Amino acid sequence: MATTRPVVIVGTGLAGLSAGNQLVKHKIPVVLLDKAPSIGGNSIKASSGINGALTDTQKNLHVQDSPEAFLRDTVKSAKGRGVEPLMEKLTADAASAINWLQDEFKLKLDLLTQIGGHSAARTHRSSGKLPPGFEIISTMSKALQAQAEKDPSLVKILLESKVVNVSVDNRGKVSGVSYEDSKGKTQNIETNNVIFCSGGFSRSKEMLEEYVPQYTKIPTTNGEGSTGDGQRILSKLGADLIDMDQVQIHPTGFIDPNKRDSAWKFLAAEGLRGLGGILINPGTGRRFVDELQTRDYVTDAIRNECPKDDNKAYLVMSEATYQEFKVNMDFYMSKNLIRKITVEQFVKESNLPITTPQFVQELKEYSTSKQDKFGRSLVINTFSGQVDSSTELYVGEVTPVVHFTMGGAKINQKAQVVGKDGKPLAQGLYAAGEVSGGVHGGNRLGGSSLLECVVYGRAAAEDIASN
Repeated sequence: MATTRPVVIVGTGLAGLSAGNQLVKHKIPVVLLDKAPSIGGNSIKASSGINGALTDTQKNLHVQDSPEAFLRDTVKSAKGRGVEPLMEKLTADAASAINWLQDEFKLKLDLLTQIGGHSAARTHRSSGKLPPGFEIISTMSKALQAQAEKDPSLVKILLESKVVNVSVDNRGKVSGVSYEDSKGKTQNIETNNVIFCSGGFSRSKEMLEEYVPQYTKIPTTNGEGSTGDGQRILSKLGADLIDMDQVQIHPTGFIDPNKRDSAWKFLAAEGLRGLGGILINPGTGRRFVDELQTRDYVTDAIRNECPKDDNKAYLVMSEATYQEFKVNMDFYMSKNLIRKITVEQFVKESNLPITTPQFVQELKEYSTSKQDKFGRSLVINTFSGQVDSSTELYVGEVTPVVHFTMGGAKINQKAQVVGKDGKPLAQGLYAAGEVSGGVHGGNRLGGSSLLECVVYGRAAAEDIASN
């Protein structure tokens, strides 16, 4: 056994669960701490899928792709920011990450979507009734919980437990973790290894004010746990926090018609656009952007083209899109975030400044044009060529939202936290997922957050197991 003391994992999102399951496979004891009352973090909300290049699913569906193409897309999206060796590992290890989920946890991941910024269909999800984030998290958490019941000395999961400090001895080695339990009492765990999987900081007004004050009034999709606790602790230890001003604004957060001014919004999954959804400008009644461009590009288009008073657009989808993404769309419809409506009703009730025949022509042009006027490379699940005023649409109102913080504690390819000199900060100190920085640079590709969690959560576990 590589260690006698348990490995402490901070956070129970996908990064924490990936690290925990991998360590347990090596019979290394783990303690998972999470300040939330339930498992899953933001990972459980992921709705588009997880990326992988050159996977068995791609081969089965005859999709041409490669880790090199995935890396090119990732580097292009990063816009000159981030750490390219981290992107190289992310994309090179993507297929093995997908295979691990399929083999170890029997997850199908048998469907693919091509979403914004990608040059191929590589975002995996499973056929069935569960959204990808919920399916992956529930499956992996059940595996760990089963181990905890079988052998409590191997796995402990402590919720409502907020980590407040990490101790490092005079030899530069991690020696312990302090946390506040559910009753507010400080507890200590002796450990030689801690993996921070504590998420981002998009719900911290204080940190947003410090790094991106222009975003403090924008709604967010993230839960109350995204307060940057991990970044703060790691910074005090001397971690190199990088790209902290690189905060991703996702172009499509649903506007709840019953809570229009809410500061929290459901994410309108990237897959809605990847599977055929188009964006309509309320000010013109027409399309205005390639919906499959990178998130920052589409966000800028909404901000620059759509009416400034509420910065909203309409996300319009066909019956074919609904049939292919039915599980997600049924959920959105149950929350009154998407409604089914005829073309004529939509034009009238939305007060579009064009006539119904003109909007019908807009849909026909998108559906039948051999070359999209905005350069959209993948035109699928279009509106029927026979579209008319009675054709039924699926429509939601969307607006840009704070979604992901690309910055965090700099790590290396082993997921070790590094200092400003580029060397590991302390022996036994790791970070994976949104708490870390450098993997995505200036813009994250959809589907790469779950992938990052698996790749670097496993990397930390494997490095611990090898020592």
